[in-house]
Amino acid sequence: MTVIPPPSPRAQTFAPTAFAPEDYRANKLFRHMSREEVEALGSQVEHLRYGKGEMILQRRDEDGGIYLLLEGALLANLYARSGREVGYRRIPPGGYFGEIAAIDGLPRSVNIVALEDVRLVRLPQRLVLRLFDDSPRFMRALLEDMASLTRALTDRLFELTAVSVACRVDIELLRMGSAVAGDANEVVIQPCPTHAELAVLVGSQREPVTRELNRLASLNIVRQSGRTLKILDLAALADEVERIGGEL
Repeated sequence: MTVIPPPSPRAQTFAPTAFAPEDYRANKLFRHMSREEVEALGSQVEHLRYGKGEMILQRRDEDGGIYLLLEGALLANLYARSGREVGYRRIPPGGYFGEIAAIDGLPRSVNIVALEDVRLVRLPQRLVLRLFDDSPRFMRALLEDMASLTRALTDRLFELTAVSVACRVDIELLRMGSAVAGDANEVVIQPCPTHAELAVLVGSQREPVTRELNRLASLNIVRQSGRTLKILDLAALADEVERIGGEL
């Protein structure tokens, strides 16, 4: 059973690799653009900071523009009338959001909440529209990422309807680990999501998430200390996904 989406294309022909990771110019949205193209954006972007728990965007907001995350972590979510929180995705440093409303001009479709103190850069709507018209390299990266996001959300829909909670926890950990591991089999996720945050992402409650993390720890697949989660064996975690994937 294949439930882990393939990594998004990362062609680096024009990527500005000389920029530091915390520099907005190193964001993956600019990966096909030349250094000169990216440098030219400097005077037109806005630098923002938000504290843990603050809402950066709210569903139905008409604020335009695309936001690039430099530091911290964000959650895209919605709340049901009952108060239940539904998480769509966790956005790590180097990610971005706001592209859907920037494309169709409609209000925001989800809330974006800071899971910790964050630092952002905003590309105003007028700048984004100009890039749409003038930069095929910008549009290429955006279209690749939109395709990857569509595939990922399709996989999540399948998981929520056909995969056990334990397996969904394992899949989410594998996603996070694979995003930062490179070719390594051991990876550290810091800060890692709380058990409650993981529960929101996998559509469950905190207790089943805690049980599964304890089970993985007993198998020496993960080890957690505070807000640091070490995945000791990514291959073994992938094997667990395949082993329990069909169980409900």
